[in-house]
Amino acid sequence: MAGRFQTDMKENLKKAACILFMCLFLLPVSCGRKRAPVPPGTLRPERIKDLSYKITAKGVILSWTVPVRNHDGSPLSHVKEFRLYKAEVPIQGGCLDCPPRYEEPISVRLDSKPEPGQKISYEDTTLRPGYYYIYQVRTVKNLLNVSDLSNKISFAWHCPPDAAQNLTAKVSEKGILIKWLPPAKFQDGLPLKGPLKYRILRKFDDEKTWTTLRKGVKETSYMDKIRRTYRYAEYKVIPVFSYHGTDIPGRPSLPLLVRAKGFGHLKAPVLLDVRKDPEGIAVLWSKTKRYDISGYNIYRKDPSKIIFKLNLHPIKTTSFTDRTSLPPGRYGYFVTAVDDSYPPNESPPSKIIYIDIR
Repeated sequence: MAGRFQTDMKENLKKAACILFMCLFLLPVSCGRKRAPVPPGTLRPERIKDLSYKITAKGVILSWTVPVRNHDGSPLSHVKEFRLYKAEVPIQGGCLDCPPRYEEPISVRLDSKPEPGQKISYEDTTLRPGYYYIYQVRTVKNLLNVSDLSNKISFAWHCPPDAAQNLTAKVSEKGILIKWLPPAKFQDGLPLKGPLKYRILRKFDDEKTWTTLRKGVKETSYMDKIRRTYRYAEYKVIPVFSYHGTDIPGRPSLPLLVRAKGFGHLKAPVLLDVRKDPEGIAVLWSKTKRYDISGYNIYRKDPSKIIFKLNLHPIKTTSFTDRTSLPPGRYGYFVTAVDDSYPPNESPPSKIIYIDIR
């Protein structure tokens, strides 16, 4: 009985200690806003989700956004450092899908308050051909407050190709034909062997950013089917080397400036007839046989010799009805064709046909 009594006493003391600990833990710690204290290590920074990479001739540049909040949404007041994890896997015989065996983490110091939109970059120059590389990163606030691992990135490393050469352009009614020569070597000077793909970029003189027109072009030419007039266009070509599933962009070519001038002379439409009908004055003309015609403009010449454009936007069809209530007099009608250039070209006017309104 004595032994059982001692056992029960021990169990009761344990329960009492647990209750006392919970009571102390839940007590408010200040006279201000009452809030339960947070156990150490629970307010870890939020997980980084945008770890990215750019392969260079020296290695790789890794980038990510500095988190500004903890995982519970509260503001992150300080970041001590980042721990960058790296694994090297042989292309021949290695297992890229297996759990990575990371090396000792690399410390990337910050030791400051994070700012919204702040970016961190780290260049690793210890890479070599014949290997896959895997990276993840953690944010460290202090010894106990460490974030979860970031998104995982992996790639096969190889030195990028050099720039494409002798970029030329030829302007025609179909657009602008760009041609170039492939690079002969990688950026480290070694001869380039194997097929390449190309990215084509364009920027007009009134634009600030480059637009990617196509990715994965296998030929050494590209037809930009534009008919934009009175503007200058710049073009760049980026060779891309595919290495064991990784696309490695090379150095961009020198930009080529091209005047995207008018493509061919627009002929005047043939005006067929102008006649009265129950709804107004019907204007009829023949279709201009060009693939770049966006429509037609219709004009009326009043008895006072004043000319009015009757449509706001180019007419797609080859007929138009003027439903204006017109006073008596002699009125003339003519038509022009408009192409899809920017700004659009407008043809000379057709012949004018007069009609008397009584």
